[in-house]
Amino acid sequence: MTAESGIAGPAVRRMTSLLINVSTLLQEQIGSLRRYELVDARAAGLESAVSGSLRLLRTDQSVLATAALTTSVCDLCGRCLQELQLPVALAFDEEFWPASDAVLGVAITPPPERVGFAVIDGQIDLSEAVRQYLEMERPMSPRCGEDCPGLQDDKPQEAPIDDRWSVLAALKLEIEQD
Repeated sequence: MTAESGIAGPAVRRMTSLLINVSTLLQEQIGSLRRYELVDARAAGLESAVSGSLRLLRTDQSVLATAALTTSVCDLCGRCLQELQLPVALAFDEEFWPASDAVLGVAITPPPERVGFAVIDGQIDLSEAVRQYLEMERPMSPRCGEDCPGLQDDKPQEAPIDDRWSVLAALKLEIEQD
């Protein structure tokens, strides 16, 4: 057994959900490891399925989730305003903190600098972490391609002219004729 395989062994479990039971992992010794392959996992709040690899590591007080995931988002092209599907790759490390020690049953006081998500009823829910990282990876102005033609219109539209500027418009025409 190698340090990478941990107590659980090298087995990779296939999952179709972002809700994962870690109650037995929390009862094992520090360094225990679980590997999951997510295949078209769905969750509320996410518009597309998520696939990729997930590694859960038991730490002294929490579970460290290391994920490399792919999904897609539906968006509008920032140039031609056509709907498009954008592939998105996500990679993150997040800690999930239980409210009590699974072995002793006593409440755990998390450190004040604790950052991460909660373990609720022995389960972690990756959907909020995936949603947050997805929003960070979403492009600000997506393009449907390098050759995007932009907005297509048959006739050019001229901005309406305010009558109060008519004197200046006449002056401009006079200057252009000179």
